[in-house]
Amino acid sequence: MIPTATAVQAEAFEARQIYRSAQRPGYTSWVSFFPGPQGKWYLTCEEVTRPDQPLPGATYQQFHEMSLPRGYDKSPLCMEIVLLESAEGLQTWKELSRQPVRFQHSAGSFAQACTREGRFLRFMWSCYSLDPDLAANQILFSSSDQGRTWEKEPAFHHPHFASYPHRLRTLRDGTLALCLPLAARWGEGTDRPVRAALDLEAVGEMQMTLWTSADQGHTWAGPVLLYAGQQVSETDFVELPSGDLLCINNSIFACPGRQRVYREGPRFTPGPLEKLQAGKAPETVCLTDAGLLVGCMRPGTYHWSDDLGRSWKPLEGVPDRRPEMYQPWIHHLGQGRIACAGHYGGDDAPGTCDQYLSLHLFRVAAPHQPVPACLKIERHFDQTQDRYLNSYTIALSADGRPLPGREVEVWWVGRDQPGYSGWAEVPLAQRMQTGGERLLLRTDAAGQALLQLPALDHLENMNLPCEPAHYSYQLVVRFNADRADAAHLPAQLPQLEFYAEGRR
Repeated sequence: MIPTATAVQAEAFEARQIYRSAQRPGYTSWVSFFPGPQGKWYLTCEEVTRPDQPLPGATYQQFHEMSLPRGYDKSPLCMEIVLLESAEGLQTWKELSRQPVRFQHSAGSFAQACTREGRFLRFMWSCYSLDPDLAANQILFSSSDQGRTWEKEPAFHHPHFASYPHRLRTLRDGTLALCLPLAARWGEGTDRPVRAALDLEAVGEMQMTLWTSADQGHTWAGPVLLYAGQQVSETDFVELPSGDLLCINNSIFACPGRQRVYREGPRFTPGPLEKLQAGKAPETVCLTDAGLLVGCMRPGTYHWSDDLGRSWKPLEGVPDRRPEMYQPWIHHLGQGRIACAGHYGGDDAPGTCDQYLSLHLFRVAAPHQPVPACLKIERHFDQTQDRYLNSYTIALSADGRPLPGREVEVWWVGRDQPGYSGWAEVPLAQRMQTGGERLLLRTDAAGQALLQLPALDHLENMNLPCEPAHYSYQLVVRFNADRADAAHLPAQLPQLEFYAEGRR
C-alpha cells in the first residue's frame, strides 16, 4: 500500500447544477462533455418530457424487440438532445439548440465533438431509432450551424452490426478518436428476435473498437479491435505524451485493466490488455500534466493512478455527493484542474427521479510524484564452455541513475513443476503460493544484484521430466511490488523463460 503521506488530494471542490428541465420530475440524462475552438465548452443531454398529447407509441412488437422493462418505453414522450455552450471557462452556460429525435428508449448521444472548423459531430444509437428511414449503421450526424440543423452522414459501418457509440475525444493534433462497440444487429430480418440475445459460443460478442479521423470527421479509419475477447460496451482513454493512447477497461466489466494503442502517424496498433493490479478502474479518465490519471465511477466516486492505470486508489478530499455523477465524462483543464460532468440519478424511468446536469470542479495535488523504476537483466555467457550459464546480472535504476541498496525479488519455477504455467493462465500470486522458489537480492553500489542458479548448469544430476535439451524454467523479477518504497513506482520484467542448457 502507498503510505498516507503520498495520497493524492482533491482541493477546492465545487459542485454546480448546470441544467434542469422545466418539467418536474425532470429527465435530463446521458451527458456528452467536450471542448471546442477558442476555449469554448459544450455539454449535451437527452431531455424527455410529457407532451400535452402523447406521440404515436412503438408497437408491441417494437417494444418486445427492444427488451425493455415496464415504464422504460419513451416512444409516446417528447425526446430532445439539448446542446449547451460555455464561453466563459465553464462559469455560465447558454442553450444553443435542441434537436427533436424519435428513439424508443434512448438516442445514445454520448459521443460528440466540435471540430477545429466549428462543425459539430454527433453519434447516436440508431439501432434504437423509430425512424423507418434511419438504418442501424447510419450513426453519424453533423451540424455546421451551431446545432440548429443536422445532416445525416453516410452509413458508418457494415450493416451486419448494431453499434453503441460511447466516447469521442479530440487528440492534440486535431485527430478524432471514437470508441465504438459493435454487436450483431437484432430485430426483424435477423436471427435475433430481441436485443437481449447472446451467442453463447462467441468469445466477446460485443467488440469494443477504435475509429479515427484525421480530417475533422469527414472520413474515418477503422475499426481497430480493443480488449480482444472481452464483452465491453463502455470505455475511455487518454492521449499520452508520446501520442499513443492508453485505454482503460473499467471495473464495470469482467476483466478491468489497461491497453496501450501505439500510434505511427495515422496508424493505430493495439497492444495487449493488461489486467488491473489493485483498486477499481474508473469509467472516465483524464491525464494531468504531472502524469497522474484521475477518473470517476458512477454514481460519483473518484479515483487516481500514478502508474498509468496498473492500479487505482480512492481520491481523498471529494465530498460524497452520490448519485450526482451518473454516466460521467471527465476532462483535465490544465495545471491539475479537473472538470467532470454527469447527471443526477441513474438509469431511471421517466418520472421516477428529478434529474439535473451536474458539474464537479476541483484541483488535484500530490505531496510528491513517485519516480518510475527500471529493471534490466543480462544472462552470463561462458566463452570457454560456449554456453549461457544460469546466472544473471539484474540492474535497477531510476531516471537513468542506479538504485543501490534496494531489494529485488526473484521467483523462478522449473518446467512442469507446481507453479509452472505454459500460457500464464493462472495468476502469478497463486502460482507463487503453489510452488517455485522466491529469492530476495539486494543491489550493490552500482544498482546491480547477482542471481545464481548453479544447480541448473548440471542437469545430469537432476531427475528431469523431459530431455535435458528441453528443460526450461520461468523467471519473474520485480521491485517494490508492495510499494514499501514510496519514492519509486513498482517495476516488473515480463516473465522470462530460459532453457537451462543454454547451448546452440
